[in-house]
Amino acid sequence: MKRKRLISVAAAATFLMVAFWVGTVYAATGCFNDTNGHRFEQAICWMKQNRLAVGNLFKPNDPTTRGQAAAWLQKVSQIPPTQGLILISEGFGNWQPFSSNDNIVFENYSNVSYVKKTSTGSSYVSLQPSIPTVFYGRKLKLLGVELCYTASTNVSLSYVEINTYTHTVGAGSRTLQFSDNTVRTDSACRYYKLPTPFLLTAEDGANIFISGTWNAANSPLIIGRTTFVLAPTGVKAALPSSANEVLLQEGGTGPDGGTSAP
Repeated sequence: MKRKRLISVAAAATFLMVAFWVGTVYAATGCFNDTNGHRFEQAICWMKQNRLAVGNLFKPNDPTTRGQAAAWLQKVSQIPPTQGLILISEGFGNWQPFSSNDNIVFENYSNVSYVKKTSTGSSYVSLQPSIPTVFYGRKLKLLGVELCYTASTNVSLSYVEINTYTHTVGAGSRTLQFSDNTVRTDSACRYYKLPTPFLLTAEDGANIFISGTWNAANSPLIIGRTTFVLAPTGVKAALPSSANEVLLQEGGTGPDGGTSAP
């Protein structure tokens, strides 16, 4: 009877591990010396990857005690999810003109932002959001951006561009992830999906640029919600580059001779 209870606990624990593992595929890598070809090898390797089990032997057919199951479940609770979406809606009032010399005027209301140009022609505006690129120590994937807008024949949405950038030892370059030069005069919430999801690191960021073409001066290109769509992964992230790490110290005086904050 006792052995049956031990086996049932082991089965329950294995079920939970597999439930967390679903959606991730691992090749047979010999993560333990005694699990090659085992029917639960992929789930067992997932446990080792997440440090739920260590060593060279797993003993996959041994019974599990209630104490071992409790320890595994406690560790599983600390593993961040690898499924589901993370949606970040950036404020529409945070759009900026691409060039400070552009004759662009913003009117920010409680629900939308009006972008007006005091002459005819085309101008760019950009959104540089503060979004997480790493969540609970795991890298996030950028899947795309949803843009809500209202254009017209007086002012069209004529270009959309989504970029990522990487800064490691200074201001770095950008990578164009998506662009669309379709001229639009409609009102819509349009999801711009990247051709390939981009795996972000602690040294990455993302932004979006759009261009309006004004056929009538002072007509509004109306911008609403802009949502960055991300997904979690099981890929562990490293800290940002520490080549020029500066350690903060308490005490002393500031550069102007004033005392430092307590």
